Amino acid sequence: MNNSESRDRSPDTSPKSVIEAALFLASEPVSRSELCDLTGLPEDALEEELEDLRRDLSHPDRGLKLDENNNRYCFKIKRELLDRVKHLAPHQDMSRGVLRTLSVIAYNSPVLQKEVVDIRGNGAYDHIDQLIERNFVKSEKEGRTKLLSVTQYFLEYFELDDLEELREDESVPQDYL
Repeated sequence: MNNSESRDRSPDTSPKSVIEAALFLASEPVSRSELCDLTGLPEDALEEELEDLRRDLSHPDRGLKLDENNNRYCFKIKRELLDRVKHLAPHQDMSRGVLRTLSVIAYNSPVLQKEVVDIRGNGAYDHIDQLIERNFVKSEKEGRTKLLSVTQYFLEYFELDDLEELREDESVPQDYL
């Protein structure tokens, strides 16, 4: 018996529990087609399960919400709880310098790597490599330097619709620039 057969024959595994486990475990949003494959459900039945899960999570006593972007799903922390738990976030290991470099790139995106280094110093080269590795920033060759811009993952991670939303926010501390 292969894994999919044993998965399908488990009587106590509901499609909603499979969806919940997949979204909890995944490091990136999971596509609708992948959720269909995991649950064995057609798209219309999957949509019902997702809507049921969304309803369950909408209660005030739940800390997560189901987020969808381009038919990809993930769990996010409800905004009202974020300040209490953000110190446990997976990217807490990013140094203050890396975060400052990210803020320069995000605020000025797209921006030449040379300009970021002029602002942040030579340490920015390592910061940029880390940010590219974590998929917050992408780079394209631009003459002898690179053109840096934030990724769609960056926007999703920080719950931004676009960069204008970030640029319009007057509450950005000046010590990050």
